[in-house]
Amino acid sequence: MLSLIRFLGFALLLACSNLFAQPLLEVEQAAAALSAGELQALDIRSPELYQASHIPGAISAPYGRWRGPANNPGQLLSPQEFEELVQELGLTPEQHILVYSTGDDETDFGAAARVYWSLKYLGFTNLSVLNGGFKYWAQHNNTEQTIQQLPASQTRIQLQPELAISTNELLDKITRQQGDFQLFDSRPPAFFEGTVKAPTARVSGTIAGAQNLPFQQWFNANDTRIRPAAEIRQLVEQQQLTGAAETLSFCNTGHWAATNWFVLSELAGLDNVRLYPGSMAEWTQNPAALPMSNTPGRWQQIKAKFQQLVQ
Repeated sequence: MLSLIRFLGFALLLACSNLFAQPLLEVEQAAAALSAGELQALDIRSPELYQASHIPGAISAPYGRWRGPANNPGQLLSPQEFEELVQELGLTPEQHILVYSTGDDETDFGAAARVYWSLKYLGFTNLSVLNGGFKYWAQHNNTEQTIQQLPASQTRIQLQPELAISTNELLDKITRQQGDFQLFDSRPPAFFEGTVKAPTARVSGTIAGAQNLPFQQWFNANDTRIRPAAEIRQLVEQQQLTGAAETLSFCNTGHWAATNWFVLSELAGLDNVRLYPGSMAEWTQNPAALPMSNTPGRWQQIKAKFQQLVQ
């Protein structure tokens, strides 16, 4: 009997370990782990939404606090700013952190993916994103309004610079054709083709040498959850995305690109997937006029600008 008890205990521990290793948790999995005290939920919605209702035990860590200035929202905070933030929030490497946002649409998932990436960049390893976000949680589980706050921590971050690529390194790779890499523009085709421009980009088009890999394809057709892992892997294989030694992901401000990074790195299991945090905002604002593709002619730029003004 004692041996059976030990075996069952080991099996339970193994099951928990497998759960902790999952970067994407369904609400049923998250609810069970939260009830057992095995998760620390991180609500990255606005403070107003958090105060109105949130997952029991969740602390508030609005997405904007993880982002850069208005002209370059994808810009990384300084190491000191990141460390002060995680200490203020009371985050520690021992916690299993569950990141969630609203779940209102596919774009929203990028916020959770970007915070997940940021925490991994800071050296956290026990991380998950809630599939479907708060919207899907609230359809199936209880919520609370009690404001939660953890004691400040003494966590010292340990940067993982290999997860990010800088403007200079990316430029060097493009101009020298350095290494076996694939560069993916995560935006919808209209951005990639240069017919639509984000406000933070000075010119439309895409980074020279990029291929278009729109982020929306990873989601279920009938809701805002990421597709099952088997479907993800099938899509990755069909599009022949596994051959390069290194994969680089960008968008307008490193938001949609975080979704592609998350799917390719954490779900499809590709090695050496890196995020360009500043993305098109940083690339096009560079005074050196960095290499671009699909940039419209002068008349097309004037026409697009006029259309933006009259809308």
